[in-house]
Amino acid sequence: MIKYLKAFFYPAFLTYSYNLPKELVIARVGEVLQKKVTFFGTNDMTGYFLNGDTFAVNVVPAASTTGVRFGSTLVGEIIESQKGSTKIKTKVKPGIELYCIFFLTIVFGLACLYQFIKIGSVSILFWSLAMLIIGPALSIGLSNVAIASVRERYRMYIDKELKAIN
Repeated sequence: MIKYLKAFFYPAFLTYSYNLPKELVIARVGEVLQKKVTFFGTNDMTGYFLNGDTFAVNVVPAASTTGVRFGSTLVGEIIESQKGSTKIKTKVKPGIELYCIFFLTIVFGLACLYQFIKIGSVSILFWSLAMLIIGPALSIGLSNVAIASVRERYRMYIDKELKAIN
């Protein structure tokens, strides 16, 4: 359980290396991020540059949700290394909504546990245990799915494009 909590709050960095100059990598990543997302299109991710060498990638959800996004954002930093090769250091940040679900279910679970101590109803005890166990586990599980999804999109679109010209 501890490793899942660590991955939820402190996602791991992944680094990809390419034998290309930094300027070419930035140009190719920019081309991939400029592709339009259409209903019947193959591109199901959006992205933008945060600054000259840092970009963000999001997965376009299949469901039409307005405002609330349970996805994660991949942030990639393009770093020039020795011998003309370039590295892209990526980190995936879970959405704030998943953190809200995590903490709110714990708060409500503790409130139900207090009510159980105060009243003594067994049904309230089951509700509190369900919120304390299932709520955080659900948010961590959704986060793992979102992280895997956005990393897959990076490999499918950006990594594949950069390896094709390599």
